[in-house]
Amino acid sequence: MRKKIGIPIGIIVAAALVLCLVPLRTVAYTATIDYQDTETYYETEPLEYRELDSFTTEAVNDVRGHAAMHGYDLPDEIVGWPDFAVYVVVQNLDDVLGTFEIRYTCVGTADKSVAEKYQWLVQLTPEEYQELDIKCYAGSRELYLQPHEIGVAICPQSGVNIGSDRGPWWSGGYEVIPPGKEVEKQRTVAKQRFETCYKKVTLLDYWLHY
Repeated sequence: MRKKIGIPIGIIVAAALVLCLVPLRTVAYTATIDYQDTETYYETEPLEYRELDSFTTEAVNDVRGHAAMHGYDLPDEIVGWPDFAVYVVVQNLDDVLGTFEIRYTCVGTADKSVAEKYQWLVQLTPEEYQELDIKCYAGSRELYLQPHEIGVAICPQSGVNIGSDRGPWWSGGYEVIPPGKEVEKQRTVAKQRFETCYKKVTLLDYWLHY
């Protein structure tokens, strides 16, 4: 009598589950990886400088000794009274040369007698202000300075011709505009890269997706 050998259904099911659900195959995939990197960039920065001094024509004689103490000489083309000028002394503190721009404005009264008439008034009417005949001179000068060099700008170069009949009340304002230089800098930036990675998958997953 021939006997039949039977395989329990439970064993078959268990084997199928092992084949389909337990990770058995290794597959490759591409992943996006976040990372940080150092980036080089360039930025324009003004040259370092300092204003050593500033004065007007009337103070030139008093400043000569002061200038020598601070290590600079007044230029030969001194503007003498009755002309008017503003002197601006700038030192380049940087390690590169550059051209510094000095923008200036000189303002004063054109009529001496009228200026003397209103000199003690704090506030003027529009008519009085117009009678003063205010004059304004604006412009710019350039100083080409080597590293650590000191330069003197006369603003304006030949002065303002006030004249003996014009008002002695003059004043000047100025602004120093330094040149720029390119500076190399570094910064940390977030980036992404693609990498090939590996993982194990089940046979079922492999059959369905690979």
